[in-house]
Amino acid sequence: MALSNNTFCWNGLVTPDAAKSVGFLTGVFGWTREEIDMGDGPMTMLAHEGKQFAHLRQPEEGEPTWWNNYLRVADVDAAVATLTKHGGEVLVPPTDIPPGRFSTVKMPSGAHFSLYREANSDDTDNPADLGHICWVDLHSKDLDADLKALDGLGFVQQSRDMPNGKYVMLSPETGTRAGAMKGMNEHAPSMWLAWVKVESVDSIASSIEEKGGKVVAPAWDAEGVGRMAIAQDPAGLTFGIIQMPASA
Repeated sequence: MALSNNTFCWNGLVTPDAAKSVGFLTGVFGWTREEIDMGDGPMTMLAHEGKQFAHLRQPEEGEPTWWNNYLRVADVDAAVATLTKHGGEVLVPPTDIPPGRFSTVKMPSGAHFSLYREANSDDTDNPADLGHICWVDLHSKDLDADLKALDGLGFVQQSRDMPNGKYVMLSPETGTRAGAMKGMNEHAPSMWLAWVKVESVDSIASSIEEKGGKVVAPAWDAEGVGRMAIAQDPAGLTFGIIQMPASA
């Protein structure tokens, strides 16, 4: 199976307390903790059903706690050039690491994420089954500017009307699991939000609260999409949980 471009393929969890975040996330979602040797010391990874999908690191000085979503692109350097041309900003320039090449960037609205290309072209896309991250979407304070930048990356955009405004599907015909919308929370910054597919949103929301996390947007039902909630771990990592309709 070939790797899909314009697909969110990896996650970097930037947390001031990796032990607390790992303990919480493994307890809530049944994920497992793994350690790998990066040459200059061990790195903590998260895996589900034998598939690693995230690493954890301490924030740099002045850096907030955040969930960094990695978007696979055909050419990291070309994608960086496109984003900066459309008002984006480079936070970490294109850099080679053992797994591939990456760059961390900021959208015109201020949403941070990373561009990435694996060194191993024989790898496969991550699954989107229960317990896995199944969707990533942009909650933007400047949606028009961000959509223009994303159009330059090669995303195909299809808009659909939702009760709270326009939702833009990004490359749905390729199987890319991504979208974009205007941010609804005036107090929250622009962000790319990762969604974990769960069997019961209400059960997981209760577990989140019991284990010291916080549900910041209580569960709601979105017609044709499923039941959803937005939460934070005890260190402040923000993520979504989604329960798909029975027919999905």
